[in-house]
Amino acid sequence: MRCNTTYHEENGRKDKEKVYGILSNYYITMDLLENEVELVEKLCERIKAGEEKAKMRVLDVGCGTGKLSVYISKKTGCDVTGIDTEQRRIEKARKKSFGKVEFEVQSAEEMAFANDTFDAVVSLKALHEMANPKEVLEESNRVLKSDGGILLIDWVGGAAKTESHAHALKYFTPERLEGVLLDTGFVDVRVELNKEGELMLVEGRKNKKYRKTFKRRKNVQV
Repeated sequence: MRCNTTYHEENGRKDKEKVYGILSNYYITMDLLENEVELVEKLCERIKAGEEKAKMRVLDVGCGTGKLSVYISKKTGCDVTGIDTEQRRIEKARKKSFGKVEFEVQSAEEMAFANDTFDAVVSLKALHEMANPKEVLEESNRVLKSDGGILLIDWVGGAAKTESHAHALKYFTPERLEGVLLDTGFVDVRVELNKEGELMLVEGRKNKKYRKTFKRRKNVQV
Protein backbone atom coordinates (compact mmCIF):
# COMPACT_ATOMS: atom_id res chain seq x y z
CA MET A 1 0.00 0.00 0.00
CA ARG A 2 2.83 2.35 0.89
CA CYS A 3 4.57 1.65 -2.43
CA ASN A 4 1.37 2.42 -4.30
CA THR A 5 0.97 5.71 -2.41
CA THR A 6 4.57 6.67 -3.09
CA TYR A 7 4.10 5.86 -6.79
CA HIS A 8 1.04 8.12 -7.03
CA GLU A 9 2.78 10.90 -5.10
CA GLU A 10 5.74 10.74 -7.46
CA ASN A 11 3.45 10.79 -10.49
CA GLY A 12 1.57 13.74 -9.01
CA ARG A 13 4.82 15.62 -8.49
CA LYS A 14 5.92 14.93 -12.07
CA ASP A 15 2.54 16.09 -13.40
CA LYS A 16 2.86 19.36 -11.47
CA GLU A 17 6.38 19.87 -12.81
CA LYS A 18 5.12 19.24 -16.34
CA VAL A 19 2.28 21.72 -15.94
CA TYR A 20 4.69 24.29 -14.49
CA GLY A 21 7.03 23.79 -17.43
CA ILE A 22 4.27 24.29 -20.00
CA LEU A 23 2.71 27.31 -18.30
CA SER A 24 6.01 28.98 -17.40
CA ASN A 25 7.19 28.59 -20.99
CA TYR A 26 3.97 30.29 -22.05
CA TYR A 27 4.45 33.14 -19.62
CA ILE A 28 8.10 33.81 -20.44
CA THR A 29 7.30 33.71 -24.16
CA MET A 30 4.17 35.87 -24.06
CA ASP A 31 4.95 38.20 -21.16
CA LEU A 32 8.04 39.95 -22.51
CA LEU A 33 7.50 42.72 -25.04
CA GLU A 34 9.30 42.50 -28.37
CA ASN A 35 11.66 45.37 -27.52
CA GLU A 36 12.60 43.74 -24.18
CA VAL A 37 13.66 40.29 -25.37
CA GLU A 38 17.10 41.23 -26.78
CA LEU A 39 18.44 42.84 -23.60
CA VAL A 40 16.70 40.43 -21.21
CA GLU A 41 18.43 37.55 -23.00
CA LYS A 42 21.77 39.33 -22.58
CA LEU A 43 20.99 39.96 -18.91
CA CYS A 44 20.38 36.23 -18.41
CA GLU A 45 23.62 35.39 -20.20
CA ARG A 46 25.54 37.66 -17.80
CA ILE A 47 23.92 35.96 -14.82
CA LYS A 48 24.66 32.47 -16.14
CA ALA A 49 28.28 33.48 -16.74
CA GLY A 50 28.63 34.29 -13.04
CA GLU A 51 27.12 30.99 -11.87
CA GLU A 52 30.27 28.89 -12.17
CA LYS A 53 30.83 28.39 -8.43
CA ALA A 54 27.37 28.15 -6.87
CA LYS A 55 23.69 28.80 -7.43
CA MET A 56 23.15 32.55 -7.42
CA ARG A 57 20.59 34.56 -5.49
CA VAL A 58 19.02 37.27 -7.62
CA LEU A 59 16.85 40.20 -6.50
CA ASP A 60 14.40 41.79 -8.96
CA VAL A 61 13.69 45.35 -7.81
CA GLY A 62 10.32 46.79 -8.83
CA CYS A 63 9.31 43.39 -10.18
CA GLY A 64 5.71 44.33 -11.03
CA THR A 65 3.78 41.21 -12.03
CA GLY A 66 7.00 39.19 -12.12
CA LYS A 67 7.77 38.74 -15.80
CA LEU A 68 11.53 39.33 -15.44
CA SER A 69 11.74 37.27 -12.24
CA VAL A 70 9.98 34.28 -13.81
CA TYR A 71 12.06 34.57 -16.98
CA ILE A 72 15.36 34.58 -15.06
CA SER A 73 14.26 31.68 -12.87
CA LYS A 74 13.31 29.59 -15.90
CA LYS A 75 16.33 30.51 -18.02
CA THR A 76 19.08 30.35 -15.38
CA GLY A 77 17.80 28.20 -12.51
CA CYS A 78 18.83 30.89 -10.01
CA ASP A 79 17.03 31.53 -6.73
CA VAL A 80 15.06 34.67 -7.57
CA THR A 81 13.25 37.07 -5.25
CA GLY A 82 11.06 39.87 -6.58
CA ILE A 83 9.91 42.92 -4.63
CA ASP A 84 7.27 45.53 -5.42
CA THR A 85 5.22 47.99 -3.39
CA GLU A 86 1.86 46.94 -4.87
CA GLN A 87 0.14 43.94 -3.25
CA ARG A 88 -2.01 43.23 -6.33
CA ARG A 89 1.07 43.01 -8.55
CA ILE A 90 2.76 40.63 -6.14
CA GLU A 91 -0.35 38.43 -6.05
CA LYS A 92 -0.32 38.20 -9.86
CA ALA A 93 3.40 37.43 -9.82
CA ARG A 94 2.92 34.60 -7.33
CA LYS A 95 0.25 32.99 -9.50
CA LYS A 96 2.52 33.26 -12.52
CA SER A 97 5.54 31.66 -10.85
CA PHE A 98 3.80 28.57 -9.40
CA GLY A 99 5.92 28.84 -6.25
CA LYS A 100 9.24 28.78 -8.11
CA VAL A 101 10.03 32.44 -7.33
CA GLU A 102 9.67 34.26 -4.02
CA PHE A 103 7.74 37.54 -4.16
CA GLU A 104 7.41 40.09 -1.37
CA VAL A 105 5.71 43.45 -0.86
CA GLN A 106 8.61 45.75 -0.04
CA SER A 107 9.88 49.24 -0.75
CA ALA A 108 13.00 49.28 -2.89
CA GLU A 109 14.12 52.37 -1.00
CA GLU A 110 14.23 50.57 2.35
CA MET A 111 14.53 46.83 1.91
CA ALA A 112 14.10 44.31 4.71
CA PHE A 113 17.05 42.19 3.60
CA ALA A 114 20.32 41.92 5.50
CA ASN A 115 23.57 43.28 4.09
CA ASP A 116 25.42 41.06 1.58
CA THR A 117 22.42 38.85 0.74
CA PHE A 118 22.29 38.71 -3.07
CA ASP A 119 24.71 37.91 -5.88
CA ALA A 120 22.89 40.12 -8.38
CA VAL A 121 20.27 42.87 -8.42
CA VAL A 122 18.21 43.31 -11.58
CA SER A 123 15.42 45.57 -12.76
CA LEU A 124 13.30 45.94 -15.91
CA LYS A 125 11.88 49.35 -16.84
CA ALA A 126 11.34 50.20 -13.18
CA LEU A 127 14.08 52.55 -11.99
CA HIS A 128 12.66 55.61 -13.77
CA GLU A 129 9.37 55.06 -11.90
CA MET A 130 11.05 55.18 -8.49
CA ALA A 131 10.59 58.38 -6.48
CA ASN A 132 14.18 58.22 -5.20
CA PRO A 133 16.29 56.18 -7.63
CA LYS A 134 19.54 57.07 -5.88
CA GLU A 135 18.24 55.57 -2.62
CA VAL A 136 17.13 52.46 -4.52
CA LEU A 137 20.64 52.03 -5.93
CA GLU A 138 22.25 52.58 -2.52
CA GLU A 139 19.97 49.92 -1.04
CA SER A 140 20.78 47.62 -3.94
CA ASN A 141 24.46 48.10 -3.17
CA ARG A 142 23.86 47.32 0.50
CA VAL A 143 22.10 44.00 -0.09
CA LEU A 144 24.65 42.84 -2.68
CA LYS A 145 27.50 40.57 -1.70
CA SER A 146 31.01 42.01 -2.00
CA ASP A 147 31.49 40.43 -5.43
CA GLY A 148 27.92 41.10 -6.57
CA GLY A 149 26.70 43.04 -9.56
CA ILE A 150 23.76 45.06 -10.80
CA LEU A 151 21.98 44.73 -14.17
CA LEU A 152 19.36 47.32 -15.08
CA ILE A 153 17.21 47.60 -18.20
CA ASP A 154 15.43 50.91 -18.72
CA TRP A 155 14.30 53.38 -21.34
CA VAL A 156 16.87 55.68 -22.90
CA GLY A 157 16.06 59.26 -21.99
CA GLY A 158 17.02 62.56 -23.55
CA ALA A 159 15.53 65.54 -25.28
CA ALA A 160 11.93 65.13 -26.41
CA LYS A 161 12.01 65.12 -30.24
CA THR A 162 8.25 65.54 -30.55
CA GLU A 163 5.33 66.29 -28.25
CA SER A 164 4.37 62.63 -28.24
CA HIS A 165 7.85 61.76 -26.91
CA ALA A 166 7.80 64.29 -24.05
CA HIS A 167 7.95 61.37 -21.60
CA ALA A 168 11.59 60.87 -22.65
CA LEU A 169 12.55 63.74 -20.37
CA LYS A 170 11.77 61.65 -17.28
CA TYR A 171 14.09 58.80 -18.30
CA PHE A 172 17.80 58.49 -17.59
CA THR A 173 20.30 59.21 -20.32
CA PRO A 174 23.03 56.54 -20.44
CA GLU A 175 25.57 59.06 -19.15
CA ARG A 176 23.38 60.15 -16.25
CA LEU A 177 22.55 56.61 -15.16
CA GLU A 178 26.21 55.64 -15.35
CA GLY A 179 27.05 58.63 -13.13
CA VAL A 180 24.40 57.74 -10.54
CA LEU A 181 25.71 54.16 -10.37
CA LEU A 182 29.26 55.40 -9.82
CA ASP A 183 27.98 57.75 -7.08
CA THR A 184 26.16 54.92 -5.29
CA GLY A 185 29.09 52.53 -5.00
CA PHE A 186 29.38 50.71 -8.31
CA VAL A 187 32.39 50.35 -10.61
CA ASP A 188 33.13 49.02 -14.10
CA VAL A 189 29.82 50.42 -15.31
CA ARG A 190 28.93 49.48 -18.89
CA VAL A 191 26.00 50.58 -21.03
CA GLU A 192 24.61 48.66 -24.00
CA LEU A 193 21.68 49.75 -26.17
CA ASN A 194 19.23 47.50 -27.97
CA LYS A 195 19.07 47.55 -31.76
CA GLU A 196 16.40 50.24 -31.82
CA GLY A 197 18.37 52.40 -29.37
CA GLU A 198 15.33 52.88 -27.14
CA LEU A 199 16.32 50.59 -24.26
CA MET A 200 19.62 50.21 -22.43
CA LEU A 201 21.21 47.47 -20.35
CA VAL A 202 23.42 49.01 -17.68
CA GLU A 203 25.77 46.75 -15.76
CA GLY A 204 28.09 47.42 -12.83
CA ARG A 205 29.98 45.69 -10.03
CA LYS A 206 29.82 46.51 -6.34
CA ASN A 207 32.77 48.65 -5.31
CA LYS A 208 34.36 46.82 -2.37
CA LYS A 209 35.95 50.09 -1.21
CA TYR A 210 32.63 51.95 -1.13
CA ARG A 211 31.60 52.81 2.39
CA LYS A 212 28.30 54.30 3.48
CA THR A 213 26.62 54.39 6.87
CA PHE A 214 23.23 52.80 6.32
CA LYS A 215 20.49 53.60 8.79
CA ARG A 216 19.39 50.69 10.94
CA ARG A 217 16.68 48.63 9.27
CA LYS A 218 13.63 47.39 11.15
CA ASN A 219 12.54 43.77 10.73
CA VAL A 220 15.63 42.89 8.73
CA GLN A 221 15.59 39.36 7.34
CA VAL A 222 18.67 37.35 8.23
